[in-house]
Amino acid sequence: MMESKRRSSVTLTACLVAVGVTWTAAGAERESGIPANQFGRLHKLIKPQPGESKWATIPWLTNLAEARRKAASEDKPLCVWRAGGGEVLGRA
Repeated sequence: MMESKRRSSVTLTACLVAVGVTWTAAGAERESGIPANQFGRLHKLIKPQPGESKWATIPWLTNLAEARRKAASEDKPLCVWRAGGGEVLGRA
């Protein structure tokens, strides 16, 4: 009984290795890069266009205390952006 479990484990491991090698080889074939004659056109396509990122023109504040004082003095709401997981604004 123990021998058949061991044989199954070895067979499964061999299959997984074979599949991994196949996927790696297939991925290497696809990653041939961008042809030099198409690079300029593709770069122009993906480059941000003027006016596309309007959020980047806003003078964002990164100091929470300063942002709270400014929002309170101008009677404006406060927008807090949280990203990356963890505690809000890195506070424990």
